[in-house]
Amino acid sequence: ISGASSWFSLGIMRFQPSEFAKILFIVTFAGYLSRYRQNLRKLNFVALAFLQFLIPFGLILIQPDMGTAMVFVMVFYGMIYVAGVDGLTIFVSLVVFASGAIAASPYVLKGYQFKRLTAFLSPETDPLGAGYQLIQSKVAIGSGGMLGKGIFHGTQAALGFLPTAHSDFVFSTFAEQTGYIGGLAVILLFAWFLFRVVKTGSEAEDLFAMYIAAGVFCMIAFQSLINIGMTLGVFPITGIPLPFMSYGGSSLLMNSIAVGILLNISTRRRKIMFV
Repeated sequence: ISGASSWFSLGIMRFQPSEFAKILFIVTFAGYLSRYRQNLRKLNFVALAFLQFLIPFGLILIQPDMGTAMVFVMVFYGMIYVAGVDGLTIFVSLVVFASGAIAASPYVLKGYQFKRLTAFLSPETDPLGAGYQLIQSKVAIGSGGMLGKGIFHGTQAALGFLPTAHSDFVFSTFAEQTGYIGGLAVILLFAWFLFRVVKTGSEAEDLFAMYIAAGVFCMIAFQSLINIGMTLGVFPITGIPLPFMSYGGSSLLMNSIAVGILLNISTRRRKIMFV
């Protein structure tokens, strides 16, 4: 789809393994960090941690699915930061990683991906090509005004002007129908949700649970920020879904599993009373 091979066909449905790889990576990497926390200042343990991230990151990047790959980057660095890895080590590895990514980008990324990355700076230069999605997204959000056009009464999405209105640009669709008030409500709900994730992690009974909460926080926060930002023209269009809102069974199920794990962490720190 759109040049990417990211799905397995199961007959009646399609399955995106990279979505479940996110939560599997968070859980397994949290186990590694909690087990070897005292050794994370040693270079070999940091290198092994980086290798655990690099394998799924590389496999997803060559699909190519740059958006999901970037989620892994943020989750990895967020988790090692919470685990206490030295700030200088994180900075140096980020510089090395970014330099390698820039050098390899001409061989990994396709031409249309380069255009999408740069189109947000000046979409008007290619209004019918790389800048089309962003222009239509801004039109949809702006036309919603303060209170919106009403649920199911949006025109940009309904008439087909806004591509992928049900997935990547679902926020634009929602903002067109509910206006500034509805869009702001979505942002505040995500902020409240992330606050609860932080609270759950800070009150966790062990490091393993805390690191899982940190990974889920980075995953949801990054996806929400980038998706909403790209519909507004603040960030490049990368195809990252908006958690719990974008169409996609694999994404919804993965996010639901993540919330289920968080609820389990929250429950285990409380004494259960049977009346």
